[in-house]
Amino acid sequence: MAGTNISNKKRLTLLFYFAMFFMLVIVGKLMQLMFFDAADLSDKAESQWTRELSVAPKRGSILDRNGEVLAASATVESVLLYPKDIKDPGEVANLLAPILEMDEQKIFEIASDKSKVEAWLKRQITQEQAEQIRALDLKGIGFFADIKRFYPSGAFMSQVLGYTTMDGEGQEGLEKKYNKYLAGYAGTILAQVDAMGQTIEGSEQMYIEPQEGLSLVLTLDAYIQNFLESAAKEAMEVNQAKSVCAIVMNPKNGEILGMVNYPEADLNNLDRSDLETLASLSRNTIITDAYEPGSTFKIITTAAALDSGTINTETTFECAGAKIVDGERIKCWRSGRPHGHQTLTQAVENSCNPAFMEMALRMGTDQFYEYIYNFGFGKNTGVDFSTDGSGIIRAAKYIKNVDLARIGFGQSIACTPLQLATAACAVVNGGVLYQPRLAVGVQNSAGEMVESFDAPEGKRVISEETSATMRGVLESVVANGGGKNAQIPGYRVGGKTGTAQMYENGVIVQGKNISSFLGFAPVEDPQFLVLFIVREPGVPVTYGSVVAAPFAKDVLEKCLKYANVVPTEPIDTLVEVPDFSGMGMAEAAQKAQEYGFSSASFGSGNVAAQSPSAGTMAAKGISIDLYGNSGTAADAAAVVPDLSGKTLIEAYKAAKEHGFEIRVSGNESGVVQAQNPQANERAAAGGIIAVTCG
Repeated sequence: MAGTNISNKKRLTLLFYFAMFFMLVIVGKLMQLMFFDAADLSDKAESQWTRELSVAPKRGSILDRNGEVLAASATVESVLLYPKDIKDPGEVANLLAPILEMDEQKIFEIASDKSKVEAWLKRQITQEQAEQIRALDLKGIGFFADIKRFYPSGAFMSQVLGYTTMDGEGQEGLEKKYNKYLAGYAGTILAQVDAMGQTIEGSEQMYIEPQEGLSLVLTLDAYIQNFLESAAKEAMEVNQAKSVCAIVMNPKNGEILGMVNYPEADLNNLDRSDLETLASLSRNTIITDAYEPGSTFKIITTAAALDSGTINTETTFECAGAKIVDGERIKCWRSGRPHGHQTLTQAVENSCNPAFMEMALRMGTDQFYEYIYNFGFGKNTGVDFSTDGSGIIRAAKYIKNVDLARIGFGQSIACTPLQLATAACAVVNGGVLYQPRLAVGVQNSAGEMVESFDAPEGKRVISEETSATMRGVLESVVANGGGKNAQIPGYRVGGKTGTAQMYENGVIVQGKNISSFLGFAPVEDPQFLVLFIVREPGVPVTYGSVVAAPFAKDVLEKCLKYANVVPTEPIDTLVEVPDFSGMGMAEAAQKAQEYGFSSASFGSGNVAAQSPSAGTMAAKGISIDLYGNSGTAADAAAVVPDLSGKTLIEAYKAAKEHGFEIRVSGNESGVVQAQNPQANERAAAGGIIAVTCG
């Protein structure tokens, strides 16, 4: 009996401990549910009896400096389905497909998917479509306010503005760069649903209003942009060019007033299915793409040489048609008729390559590179854009004299158009380099400036005296040199032309080049600077003075008049330049003399182009440049010799006999293993054959 009592006590004790254990487990679980998992459980519960829908905020507008709307957002309707509320998916699909221009089967699949409480059917439908759907009075169809981005002028300023995703997120350009200001904050709609996920009729809905985005105010001026885009379109058509890009800047502070890449993309009708084409059309090449600037870079070389004390305005140069550096003979663009003895101003007017080689070599690599870097080449400009190219500069330790000489006249160095324009602003504005910028700040819907974007202080790169000298020299280029086509009656204009070679796979492409003009006005107090670049012009005469300068002049003249800049030069003594096109050279020279002009001929045959252009008002006594339709930049084609197996000396002699120069890439010893252009091809006489030795 005593043993039985002890067993019972043990069983009771064990039962008690088991009970306590399970009680602790239950209490622990309750504590976890009440304190630790409460928030999650509450959210789950709420999600079961509520339906949450995000409401897109209205994206802020993008405005030009005068308040002109360049990009805006409008409220449109989007349609969605509540599958659990739809009784006949087939009927819904059949009725909606023709209205929304959608595949009926696709609508049926969305409407039949009962696993989803809601599903977007089509975003940003038209008002007419919305009215037609409402008239059907179908259950399970909802409408919600959506925001659609639109651009009032379509393709206007397209590569600068960029574009957004369907959800209104900035994807390219300024839309992407300033997305955090433009985007705003989404709102929310909460609706009550039953256990089946169906909306409870008559139930209350909670609406949290979205917060509208801020509007971005740009430095760009829509009027100046219009001048620029019209000129770019005309230049592309007239010159049968592949593309045109141009920029207008305020030299005094680095503000970008206009920027165009042509052809453009219609931002309201983007084809997002072809990503390669979309990327190409939306690419802002002015900011992103490096190119070999050619003679426009001579502005930088001259400024550096003057400021460093290497040369002065009394320095003279000799041009024998070419200069031999490190055993390589580098020609002047006018090697057939050397410029001979020249002053500094004349050398810049003539764009004489040997003179700029001499400047670069006298400065030496260290000093010249210091100026190149100070002018902002080889690094990002800091422009407020979604991308920012840095150009290409070979490290100084790898530079030989022959490379330095070529850099002096704008070869063997690559920069973006924005880098060049920014550096040129410093050359003419008194010597201060400013960071370029596209936006001045953001404002609220009331038009109040919420935040201003202050530009960094400028950095002095050359002295005021050097800058003043450069303005005078560049004015002479327009008055007497290759920039005659940029003359504007009543205004003093300075500038520099450029005709640069194009490369593919590291070698020069014969018959393709980039023609450009960089100009500013007025010389005494520069208000506007224009860089105008025409890529791959398809006309017989492709000099920058003919292909680019007239269009840059057109833009500059319109800018000056738009800004009410008062003319300072007399115009009553000017004479209209006649049209010499189609005339023989002798006949044209005689006619020029009859009108009180002198003339200089380039090439032979009949006149294909002239500078200044016909109709330009110019002072009597100036020289008219006449370009023939043969023997100009597109010289008569010659047969390329076979250089394979030859030593460099033999290759040089063979190329010379056929009217070509050679450029060596890679190893400079051994024999020629490859060449471009290939043997027996026809190429412009006087061109370069790129050879590889081994």
